[in-house]
Amino acid sequence: MSQLGQEHFPEDEQQTIKKLVEIFEFLMRDYQFSPSPRTQHPKSHGYVQGEFIIEENMSDQFKVGIFAEPKTYPIWVRFSNGSGASDKNGNFQPDTLGDIRGVSIKLLGVKGCKAFEDSVPNEQDFIAVNTPIFFLRDAKAYLDFFPIVNGIRDGKISMNADGSPKHIPDELKASYEAIAYSLPLLNQVRSQVMTSPLEANYWSATPYKFRDTAMKYAVFPHLEGKKFNIETAKDKTNYLREAMTKHLAKKDAYFDFCIQLQTNAEKMPIEDPTVLWDEKESPFIKVATMRIFQQEFNNQERIEMDERQSFSPWNCLQEYRPLGGVNRARKIYGDMADFRNKINNA
Repeated sequence: MSQLGQEHFPEDEQQTIKKLVEIFEFLMRDYQFSPSPRTQHPKSHGYVQGEFIIEENMSDQFKVGIFAEPKTYPIWVRFSNGSGASDKNGNFQPDTLGDIRGVSIKLLGVKGCKAFEDSVPNEQDFIAVNTPIFFLRDAKAYLDFFPIVNGIRDGKISMNADGSPKHIPDELKASYEAIAYSLPLLNQVRSQVMTSPLEANYWSATPYKFRDTAMKYAVFPHLEGKKFNIETAKDKTNYLREAMTKHLAKKDAYFDFCIQLQTNAEKMPIEDPTVLWDEKESPFIKVATMRIFQQEFNNQERIEMDERQSFSPWNCLQEYRPLGGVNRARKIYGDMADFRNKINNA
């Protein structure tokens, strides 16, 4: 029987992760345009400054790590699209098409022991996407997922309007069958219409250590006034950046940062992030406010800063060590960022 916060390690997981490193390095080395983009969430909508304000009055059970006492941390925040190049010319797909959207939050001036020896000192990263569940179950699923995504992009795999496969070449059938469960999950996320990155909910989707159990976290916006009207955008291909630019030219943006604790090891598993943790079983509790300052960020200097910056779920305090196979696979993010900067001569 599983216990709260307990991980289970497949015997072949390290070999799987080694293969993932080889795939990511090949993709970046083989990229025909410069600079080589991130392998995860390469298209940015904005890289912005703000502050992370810890709640003054919260239950003692949440006072762990940075949440132990009221404090305000400076932050950098990056909003993004998950898809890579949508064609052989290196162009990103337009924002009008469905996608997984993400937010990466970097706290500065954070004291404490890190979960990973290669982490950057005095930083804490939080990574979240616009879905409460992840679309892959484990590290091995990545090895089957990438050939299918590339096959669809390159026209080797054709799909019906309802998302079912129309044609799959024989050499890709085994990979497709292995991750077929993930495609409806992806389609569900991609069917969402996002008006602005500052008007969306984001979830960690994967679990993290928290005392003797685990947590997931989420970021929920303060919605005030009318939402951004996509039809009024001057550049619909990049309307999410335009929406952010217009909002932050006039005022700050605010989000609630919330934590959900694992209270049932069977119903809220560590090793399968495709399973939704029921909020009736354990609700999200606010522990901080994220404030993004009014600012001008849509300039070349900030874009170059964005390109040089990296985020990783493993760039964190040991109190929030990433849990589960998907997160263990994501430990390579730091190495991938270093490799990308090297080939880009950053």
